[in-house]
Amino acid sequence: MQVTASAKFVRISPKKVRPFLKDLRGKKVMPVLAALKFSTTKSGQLLYKLIHSSVANASNNYNLKADNLKVKTLTVDDGPRFRRYWYRSHGSADLQLKRTAHIKVVLEEVAPTTKPAVAKPKASAETKSKVAAPSTPEIEKSTPIQSTTPEAKKPRGRGRIKQIFTRTTHK
Repeated sequence: MQVTASAKFVRISPKKVRPFLKDLRGKKVMPVLAALKFSTTKSGQLLYKLIHSSVANASNNYNLKADNLKVKTLTVDDGPRFRRYWYRSHGSADLQLKRTAHIKVVLEEVAPTTKPAVAKPKASAETKSKVAAPSTPEIEKSTPIQSTTPEAKKPRGRGRIKQIFTRTTHK
């Protein structure tokens, strides 16, 4: 069973994240999380949060144990770049690229777990007829009563706001 998690549009250059990935691929999850937990770099903290999230996905969605997982793949791809101008002397400007990254992690089970077969009880025809709910009468939708006299339209004006200044044209 494989479990994935991804972080997209992360405001860090992919070049700064890639050195961490070589050491983490193929290792068990618990030592990886222990190594990344006290990392002082931004990329280390982002990887810790992402791997921790994928372990939570595995335990909550698939009932997998964290001790039985290893990091199968860990990739970083380029995201879109924000283009900003860096103003220079003599009225010129340079283009400054603020890079983003898409980080993806895939966890895999070390030893596959077997799920016990759970037999679902089949409902017989007798139980279905006993369980059938009695029909309830439908509630009629009531329509609002319309008055026979048409409402007088209120004049549209400024209401309570008095006009302080009057606009005048050229005199």
